[in-house]
Amino acid sequence: MKSLLGVVLLAGLLACSSANDIVFGPEPLKQMAEQGDKFRTIPEEDRMLLVGYVTAMSIGSVLGGDVKPITGRTVGEVLGDARVWSEKMKVAKAEQEKRKAEAEALRAKIAAERKAIADKIAGMVTIAVTDKVVLPKNYDVGRYNDLLMIKYALENKSDKTIRQIKGEVVFEDPTGDEVGSLNVDFNEPIAPGKTLKTDTGMGWRTNQFSMGDIERIASREFGTMKASFRARSIAFEGGEVLKAPE
Repeated sequence: MKSLLGVVLLAGLLACSSANDIVFGPEPLKQMAEQGDKFRTIPEEDRMLLVGYVTAMSIGSVLGGDVKPITGRTVGEVLGDARVWSEKMKVAKAEQEKRKAEAEALRAKIAAERKAIADKIAGMVTIAVTDKVVLPKNYDVGRYNDLLMIKYALENKSDKTIRQIKGEVVFEDPTGDEVGSLNVDFNEPIAPGKTLKTDTGMGWRTNQFSMGDIERIASREFGTMKASFRARSIAFEGGEVLKAPE
């Protein structure tokens, strides 16, 4: 019985040794497929590693100046390279995940800071979007495209004169999906406790060959959209400025 077990173990060792001694030719992947019986004697984990490494080499995704060619070298030698490559890949992946986590954390921090500034500004001024108007093109007045105009009402709830407010007006459909957004700059002074009705004197030219934010907003009835203003910065008389991070 012991003799039979020894023979089986020896045969297995010889088989593995035989596989590790195989010399790769010019088409390693094809060779592995054609000599599948021999390659299957390699432990599955090593075999999968070998396939991954040979595949990466074949498509040129193994980078580095010290990368050795596979052709003309044994399976055992290539497996050694594959293990080194695998460890480098793990380190690179860990570093990539770390950078991704850091970027996500930074985005969350900036978003929180933006919201905090926007909430603070909202406590100082109320901005309502009251209407949307599309002025048709009129060559006589030099208007060569339809012009989208947005009307607003602003109430200064602070105890200081507001000099300027910047942000974006956002339009959503009844389901809450965004129709489009536009950058807005209010630069008319608003005294404390006063209300200003304005269109900022600013319009957006539509493009009949496009369907961007401007065109989507212009083409919908105002009553079918929900409009809101997201403040990014506000300046007061005297020099005080609140500004959300970029």
